[in-house]
Amino acid sequence: MNTTRLLGTAALAVVAAISIGQRPAAPALPTPAATPPAPQGHYVLVVEGDRDALDVTFASRKTAPWAGAPKGLQSGWRMTVLDASGAELQEVPLDMRPFATDAASKGRPDRVEGCVVVTSKVGMLVNAPRYAAAATYRFSRTDARGVLTVLGEVTGARVRQLSGDER
Repeated sequence: MNTTRLLGTAALAVVAAISIGQRPAAPALPTPAATPPAPQGHYVLVVEGDRDALDVTFASRKTAPWAGAPKGLQSGWRMTVLDASGAELQEVPLDMRPFATDAASKGRPDRVEGCVVVTSKVGMLVNAPRYAAAATYRFSRTDARGVLTVLGEVTGARVRQLSGDER
């Protein structure tokens, strides 16, 4: 092979390498939304408060799988489990029908209707999925106009502490 051919081939390779390096970058493909991890068991949370504020006052860890959100329950009230970045891990609707949650009932005496007590004080059990990545349990409601009101937030660390959960 003569020197001229060798130099010509080398020059062609250099030009090809330079032109490849100057090509516009291919557009980035959108990454699919991350699927939240599966819960490892669940918590039974004691949720207390009223129409304006909800809090977790006790928690119990259960190893049985979380049964999921109540089937067919349509509610503007919910508990949302969020990770440290604020991404939603799970949303659980809350059944507030047993409580007097309208604004006029707040602070009024309880009503007794037969063997049913209707009260504005909320005290209920909520089954919540147990996620190791849970950073916040947020309680909220959305009214008929679509306005979202946050009613309280409890840290994942607090829920783990209340339940005695030792990751």
